[in-house]
Amino acid sequence: MAMNPMQRKANMYLLIGVFVTLLITGSVIAILFVQLNKMNEEKKAQEAAMKNVYVISTDVKSGEAVSLDNLLQKKVDSSVAPQDAMSVEITENTIAKIDLQAGTILTQSMVQESDEKTTNDLRKQEYNMVILPTQIQTGDYIDIRIFLSNGVDYLVASKKKVEIPVIDGIDARDNIIINMTEAETIVMSSAIIDAYIDEGAYLYATTYVEPGMQDSLIPTYVPTANAQNAIFSNPNIEQEAKNGLIARYNQNIASRTMIENDLAQYTQDRVDNIEKGVQEQITKAKEQREAYLQALGEY
Repeated sequence: MAMNPMQRKANMYLLIGVFVTLLITGSVIAILFVQLNKMNEEKKAQEAAMKNVYVISTDVKSGEAVSLDNLLQKKVDSSVAPQDAMSVEITENTIAKIDLQAGTILTQSMVQESDEKTTNDLRKQEYNMVILPTQIQTGDYIDIRIFLSNGVDYLVASKKKVEIPVIDGIDARDNIIINMTEAETIVMSSAIIDAYIDEGAYLYATTYVEPGMQDSLIPTYVPTANAQNAIFSNPNIEQEAKNGLIARYNQNIASRTMIENDLAQYTQDRVDNIEKGVQEQITKAKEQREAYLQALGEY
């Protein structure tokens, strides 16, 4: 059946409308595809410009360990990330060189590997005869020194991290806990006895300014001959450590002679002085232990 001119014209308009619609739709789709592709390219470029960094989640003091427990791994724009931002593994010996505040991006220059090794003979030792700085607190690093009545001062133990015992919520007044090797313990014991003999002598602690950046010093105190023999015959002390001590003591023989000369004036009273000092030490230890147990009983 033949279509009349009006139907034919209507069908033509319909086809033109469909074609125009398809043309517009195709153009829109093409434009959207181009825009989407551009967005994907920009996203890939942004991702390529991102860098994995570690961010400090809790404040860390200079000299304290930096572990994964106080770090968050984040991605930041490379343009704002420090060039030496850390993306390497953190070890159990990693420590902060400076005070680090939460939110800081960790960089290689902010940390270092600790030179304090956990050896088989490392033990926690508690002392109560060392004069402590007024503002000392747990986490500080100290040197322990001995001052003799002749005015000479020697370094006994270097760069020791301090733990202050807490009793009933209050820091102990005289007690500190530090990690000491077998050899360091013997040397410290010798220094304690020397301080007891010389009534004008005393042991005292000095704190580090920036422990993360300051290395430990070489001790200058030379213990008694008996103490040295105890060190060199002790099977629990590594031979490498013994060799280092022998070399140090051989270089400082004169200092031990000076100490002995200074202590010689106390020949008559040295036993009494030692007994007095040891008794005071024992009394302090008992009092602190009793206070600790009493504090536990309150809970």
